[in-house]
Amino acid sequence: MNYTEIDFPVGKGFVRAHVPNLMAVAAPKKVRGVPDERAEVKRALKNPIGTRMLSEIAQGRKNAAIVVNDITRPYPGALLVDEIANELTLAGLKDEDIFLIVAYGTHRVNSDDEIKGMFGEEITTRFRIIHHKGSDEDTLITLGKTERGIPVTVNREYLNADVKILTGLITPHHSAGFSGGRKSVLPGISGLETLKIHHSFPFRPTRPSMGWIKDNPFHEEALSAARMAGVDFIINTIDNPSRELVAAVAGELNDAHMEGVRICKDIWSFELPSKADVVIVSPGGYPRDFDLHQSQKACACAELACREGGEIILCAEATDGPGKFAKLLMDANDPQEVIDKYAREGFTAEVTSKAYMYARAMKSHKIGLACSMVSDDTARNMFMTPYRTIDDGIKDAMDIYGETASFLAIPYAADIILTHSGEESLL
Repeated sequence: MNYTEIDFPVGKGFVRAHVPNLMAVAAPKKVRGVPDERAEVKRALKNPIGTRMLSEIAQGRKNAAIVVNDITRPYPGALLVDEIANELTLAGLKDEDIFLIVAYGTHRVNSDDEIKGMFGEEITTRFRIIHHKGSDEDTLITLGKTERGIPVTVNREYLNADVKILTGLITPHHSAGFSGGRKSVLPGISGLETLKIHHSFPFRPTRPSMGWIKDNPFHEEALSAARMAGVDFIINTIDNPSRELVAAVAGELNDAHMEGVRICKDIWSFELPSKADVVIVSPGGYPRDFDLHQSQKACACAELACREGGEIILCAEATDGPGKFAKLLMDANDPQEVIDKYAREGFTAEVTSKAYMYARAMKSHKIGLACSMVSDDTARNMFMTPYRTIDDGIKDAMDIYGETASFLAIPYAADIILTHSGEESLL
């Protein structure tokens, strides 16, 4: 039997696996990063899409809010903030007039060390930093409802800013189609009550939705909420698997974002030959696998690639543990109970969409968890089969599905858009 050696990113390193009967390695296009990241960011800022330059927009304004990512969304945040500040300085604003809002959505608040690790000492000392808390009603303002009836509640300091700027990373997203753009507002700096409705049916897609923008209610409602909150300017980046900056896009909320989406889709799409018996996936290493909450995105990708009744082997270090959603799975008798509870109650602090999406995958596939710091007992109580190594998972799968079982490898599954020949574009 022939085995193919494949390195999967796990944590801050790689784990080598010996994969038999390999159908394909679903990988993005090999695109080099730009030679000078600062020059690319400057180029984007000086050539905005669909609007005036930021230095012109900010003329005569008193202050500016810059929405930035948390630790789960790695991107060149320090560079973006520095160059945005340069543009605002041209308009007459000073450092004390500029503040950052960390867009957590429902994620935990990052520590000072984590923020400094992302943005550096200079940025974190130059600018005031606001940690958005969607559950703190005193920090929110309700703007009204979208046409579909979602109440829009957003960070008060953002709404009160004279200039409103979003930064972000555009990657395929399991519900919104693509991250970036409007997602910095919803879910990024929205209130919990808004998130509860937006992250529940009928707005939450019932299937994995990487690359799906056209007629996607999750995307459309986030865009509506961002427009209600007001966005003067965005700058987003697109990267390659080595996390090198490939391009930056800047300008109007939707126009600039959609240009970035087109660049991202071209890099990260992969056409599947067919579905496999066993699909081995990694979210792409740290920080995408720092807990099982973030790692679920790789599982969503695998759902599109694994035949019904097959196995998904998820490789995720999860140094931060499983995540708050785990209790729901651990308390349930079976995955269907989780699905029914989510359909009945929607998104709540206890019933998260992550638990639902793991349960959805478990209804049709066996789920293995390899190379993880999550304990074996916890994994089993979450209806997962723990494996010390990826090769242990492969051996177990061969025992179940036979020596002719087909395998597919997706080392960067959190970002891959899987397509089949003849599919209509979802953009």
